[in-house]
Amino acid sequence: MPMLLKEQERVLLDEINTNVPVSVLNKFLTLVRESGSEDERIAADFLASYLDEWEVPYKLREPELYLSLPKSARLRVTFPVAKEFCAKTPSFSAITGNNAVSGEMAYVATGYAKGINDIFGTAFQEEARDLAGKIVLTEGYTMPGKVQEFTALGAGAIVFISPGENIHEGICTPIWGAPDLGNTDREPAISVLAVSKSDGEELKGMINRGPVFAEYETHLEKGWMVCPLIDAFIEGTEEPEEYVLLHGHLDSWHEGIGDNATGNAGLLEMIRIFHKNKSKLKRSIRVVIWPGHSTGSYAGSAWFADHFGLDLERNCIAQVNCDSPGCRWATSYDYMMWTSEADAFCKEAIKDAVGQKSKGARPIRAGDYSFNNIGITSYFMLSSSIPEEALKEKGYYPVGGCGGNIDWHTEEDLMHVADLDILIKDIKIYLIGVLRAVNAAVHPFDFAAVAKEFQTTIQFYQEHAETHFDFSPSLKQARKLEQELLVFNERLKELKEMPLTDPEIRIANTKQKKLARILIPINFTRAGKFRHDPALNVPPLPDLAPAAELKQMEEGSHEYKVLKTHLMRGQNRVVWALQEAGRLIGG
Repeated sequence: MPMLLKEQERVLLDEINTNVPVSVLNKFLTLVRESGSEDERIAADFLASYLDEWEVPYKLREPELYLSLPKSARLRVTFPVAKEFCAKTPSFSAITGNNAVSGEMAYVATGYAKGINDIFGTAFQEEARDLAGKIVLTEGYTMPGKVQEFTALGAGAIVFISPGENIHEGICTPIWGAPDLGNTDREPAISVLAVSKSDGEELKGMINRGPVFAEYETHLEKGWMVCPLIDAFIEGTEEPEEYVLLHGHLDSWHEGIGDNATGNAGLLEMIRIFHKNKSKLKRSIRVVIWPGHSTGSYAGSAWFADHFGLDLERNCIAQVNCDSPGCRWATSYDYMMWTSEADAFCKEAIKDAVGQKSKGARPIRAGDYSFNNIGITSYFMLSSSIPEEALKEKGYYPVGGCGGNIDWHTEEDLMHVADLDILIKDIKIYLIGVLRAVNAAVHPFDFAAVAKEFQTTIQFYQEHAETHFDFSPSLKQARKLEQELLVFNERLKELKEMPLTDPEIRIANTKQKKLARILIPINFTRAGKFRHDPALNVPPLPDLAPAAELKQMEEGSHEYKVLKTHLMRGQNRVVWALQEAGRLIGG
């Protein structure tokens, strides 16, 4: 075991065993945990029975979530030949029922994702043309970005070609969680289907040879459904009101062993260990297991953010996502995600826990990260992954879970995907990553790294905007804030050995939380506090991101002036936030 671990950390790591995880995996292999189903309820009750046995304080909450449950789909070519193709439909596709819809097919190349960061949409590879009423055939997953683009071009339906022979389940709505008055009209208005790669290539060949007509049906159940949500609270000894939120989703596509039965197995084992050692926790740990992840676009975590938003804003130190740990061949930690202020902290925790190096990327808009609008430091979206060289050797394409195994979101996500030795390694990382955050005298995050990241982002946008817009106010303020934060960090170092209850420590930690509340939203949201941005990729400092479009517009045109107005307002938001952060740490 690495030598940099403290004695109490060694004690917790020595507690890990596979008895509870194996029990969870064996039980979940018998259940299809679709949200709103009886099997999901059985799974929640099974996990809760352990909490009852261990006398862990928890609440089994019952949120009413807006879900869309795919049942079946049908795709049949009617001309130039009659042939039926196996198809699936994603959550929130428009429903035809038994009323088959006919139309001419048109192929439009959009390409496959080259990595997890562009799974949610890739650029068109050809000029958009008149697609009014056409059944568009294209590549990729049934994600909302492409659905939104093709809908705007007038497509009557979309058929996605899977990157492999597995047809992956998915969701195509851009609405994050339940709709509200601001986005209820953004629910997909057209039917969406998916076929295997070989069937997609056959359809492409037909279209290349001449006109192809087809008919399709989509069958889904949609509505508000009551689902179980487990909310456990392991109270700390010195500052119990503050907590780290550790979470993962309960529901699955099919049996979903690698996504996310292994996550539930890991979470339950961590609850057992943390509760048994609660006397060693200075702050609290809140462990929440969500429904509605797959068929509600993170509906469970969005509901939690809505109903406990004020408490999260006041007391949550960080949120930690546990999704798809412990999958076969997933021996790399080079594909994890965390916000910049957690970078050094996460790398050190992983190194100390399992002796491996790691890399963290900017979190994508996924993974139950429903808390960016509040401004909460986040880390460990996804877990270990198959190394790049092994992915190439196996001929695997990018997926969004299961450690990189292409059984993700298919009927093949069964027990062979799980690896108990890797699960133990991943649990070690989560234990250390959570324990250190709850026990550090000073919250262990470096916001100078965020200010440095902002400078890189602003410089990138300035290069693309050329002389059409001046980002120097933002860049100047980001540089100033970095210097102020470096001084602030030096002051924090002097406090690290002080008791948690010392007034100076409390003031410093309050400032750390407020820094997160100020800086994270401007980097990850457009919608504002307590509102959920769409389930679409969000670029860094999104208010400034349209800068690249300026040089493509006619200078002085209406569109050009509209975009410059947008950037001015966006820069005001960014500069104001940076100034507020500076005033906060200067006081």
